[in-house]
Amino acid sequence: MTTFEQWRSPSNRAQTGADHKPKKYDIRVVDQFYVYCQAIACTEKHRDEVHFRSHGATKRSIWTMLVAASFLCYYLIDRIAQAM
Repeated sequence: MTTFEQWRSPSNRAQTGADHKPKKYDIRVVDQFYVYCQAIACTEKHRDEVHFRSHGATKRSIWTMLVAASFLCYYLIDRIAQAM
């Protein structure tokens, strides 16, 4: 007989039904799990905010370099034009 058959047998069910007590859950475990989930959510939110902030800073740096390169190019072209 397999374990499943033993578990499903009526004689076994009658034995466990008489002395079977309902499980009592410790609410502290649920609270701990809730705090853990909340910490994970907060970490993910913070990670997303940092990612977007970093992405924005990178875009600003690239635009600043492009503007500076444009001014430098204009200055060099102007100096070459004056020299001719």
